[in-house]
Amino acid sequence: MIAAIVALGGAALVVGLKARGVFGEGLPARVRAAAGLWLVAGGGFWLALEQTGFDPASIGLYTFGWRQAGMGVLLGVLGIASVPFYILVARRLGGEAHNAEALAALSAAPLPQRLFLLATIGVTEEVIFRAIGIGGLIAAGVPLAAAVAVSLAVFVLLHRSSWGAVHLLFVTVAGGLMTAAFLLGGLWAAVLAHLIVDAPMFLVGKAMARRSAPA
Repeated sequence: MIAAIVALGGAALVVGLKARGVFGEGLPARVRAAAGLWLVAGGGFWLALEQTGFDPASIGLYTFGWRQAGMGVLLGVLGIASVPFYILVARRLGGEAHNAEALAALSAAPLPQRLFLLATIGVTEEVIFRAIGIGGLIAAGVPLAAAVAVSLAVFVLLHRSSWGAVHLLFVTVAGGLMTAAFLLGGLWAAVLAHLIVDAPMFLVGKAMARRSAPA
């Protein structure tokens, strides 16, 4: 239980510090926050390994083959395919589907930095919210449904400060798909799905902002 508390609480702390401007502004703040997430993921995973009942094999840490890759690609592509429906709903609600300012800042960053941030989010968030948030809670005796609900709820709420309330619709759908990838294919399938879902934001952010703006 302590591993999940540290991981989820640590992620909340990093997000809170970033929202309060402790890490600075713009891209440097994102890089510093990314470093914080690596520390949280690493520390939380170490605690999970020390936890009785936590088996790295049960979360798919040592397994990655065609089945896991296929599961990750399928659910990641489904996440991208849901974007047009999400944009339609966002427009009906009278809001922007994406934070145009944040997307513009990402697009202005050098490609190596964008790739670093993409890899950071894809790996650390899956370790924190799925491997530890679900696997660690289950190892502590929490029922699967409750572990999934807690992990997904924290995952969604922590995106509020960065992207806005309307964006949480997409975060909920994407988080659900990543959770499914984890449960069906393990950690690396979830990481792959997460990378696929987030890749457009980091690679073609300006185009996304233009397409998702209110009509």
